Amino acid sequence: MTNEMDISPAPRRPNLSTLLWHMAWPFLIFSCVLFSLLALSWILLLPRYTRIDVGGQLRTAEGILSYREELTAQITQKEEQRRQLVLAVHDPQFEWLKDQRRARMTLDELNDALVTLAKETTGKDDVVAFTSLQYDPGKRTLAVKGDIRNVGTRSMTALAAYVAAIRTLPFVASTTTPTFTRDEKPDGFHSPFMLTVTLK
Repeated sequence: MTNEMDISPAPRRPNLSTLLWHMAWPFLIFSCVLFSLLALSWILLLPRYTRIDVGGQLRTAEGILSYREELTAQITQKEEQRRQLVLAVHDPQFEWLKDQRRARMTLDELNDALVTLAKETTGKDDVVAFTSLQYDPGKRTLAVKGDIRNVGTRSMTALAAYVAAIRTLPFVASTTTPTFTRDEKPDGFHSPFMLTVTLK
């Protein structure tokens, strides 16, 4: 009997590059399928299921961001308008209105000026008696009604001098010419007058 030894070569172990080569194709196929599914879901599914009803419209995530920026800009604008209305002291138009108001004379100031002028013109306190003063700040006019008395027959002369003095006041632009009449009453002569003063 002969003893024979089995000297067939041992099976060769595959190296790393061969293993990677055999794994590459399944991994590539898996990656392509996964990429295709993700692309289809991104294009078809996500826009359908991720839109939100905002303001009566279905909006995507990008649309919501742009809508938010638009709303923020509108809110900022409305808040600025509200601030201008509530805190008008910062508005240039409000400053202009205050300047215009300060430039206008009040009825009390006009009355004081006319009374002082009457005393300076006639030299007495009881010569010019005012019955009414109607002031229109918008038209800058003052309607004056009054009566000249306590100067005897010189009532019309005193009235003419007083009207001429009014026209010299620095805030007076013009005056109408009153009707010069002289009425005799039990207490003496009177010259009633009515004139409209236009202010500067």
